[in-house]
Amino acid sequence: MDFYPLLFTPIIKKMIWGQESWDISCRPNEMSVIENGPYAGMAFDAYLDMDRTKTLGTRLATVLRFPLLIKIITAIDTLSVQVHPDDNYVRKQSGIDNPLYDSGKSEMWYILTPPTDGKLIIGLRDGVTREAFAQNMKNEGIAESLNYLSVKTGDMVNIPAGLVHALTPGTTLAEIQQNSDTTYRIYDYGRMGADGKPRELHINQAMDVIDFDGCIPKEVTDVITCPHFSVNKYILEGTRSLTSDPEAFDILINVCGEGSETPLTLKYSGGETVFPPRRSVFIPAGLGEYDLLTGHPAVLLKCSVAH
Repeated sequence: MDFYPLLFTPIIKKMIWGQESWDISCRPNEMSVIENGPYAGMAFDAYLDMDRTKTLGTRLATVLRFPLLIKIITAIDTLSVQVHPDDNYVRKQSGIDNPLYDSGKSEMWYILTPPTDGKLIIGLRDGVTREAFAQNMKNEGIAESLNYLSVKTGDMVNIPAGLVHALTPGTTLAEIQQNSDTTYRIYDYGRMGADGKPRELHINQAMDVIDFDGCIPKEVTDVITCPHFSVNKYILEGTRSLTSDPEAFDILINVCGEGSETPLTLKYSGGETVFPPRRSVFIPAGLGEYDLLTGHPAVLLKCSVAH
């Protein structure tokens, strides 16, 4: 079996508020297809099953469900104000303790293009109680409860389960998340879905999981580590040598700044892969040593599955 850095054909999803490009997805109805090399045209799950030890890694070989989902998201309009549950809440709600079913959803954002007004909705204002939040929703005054975080290109924001959040117009970002599509909408500005009816809200579930105690930081950070994944940012110039982890795969995201078109070249023992800007590449656990080459300064995210 050949091991090389894998690119995938993006899965484009047009949304009422903008667009999502699913860069790496291993879900039954949203399965990534390999774009490059000897396995071009193969479904991602079929590739993984050929040798799960060398593709996923010795630590993850028996994991039944691929743990991550990688997206590039562009918001033309404000997204619904929303929150995600954790794994325990999803299992409790479904009554099913099965890793093949949807998990909770913790995620992080890397800002490629900041919002037009420079601010994202991140968490609740300090001191907002459950009762005050419920009253504000009832009176259509939810904005009074929301915290607005100033961000710029290159910032990283952690969005663990329980943190209320929403993208605002003009934002483009890379999102790394648990492999889940579980979202609880709290407020959606009265918008209609494709069926001409108001989009569903999930108020009761949201109230169960929102961080009303203010335990979750609402801030920009340089390194993100959570129980599900860790993300590090690297500034590249020239050549950088790396080695894949035999215990677990890595995902690299070329997050060149706004307006940048800097590709990266990944050289490995069997050849090379050109890694376009604003795209993700899967590094199989069995790849071994490889070099990252760039002729101009570039920014790279390296995402690993937490132990």
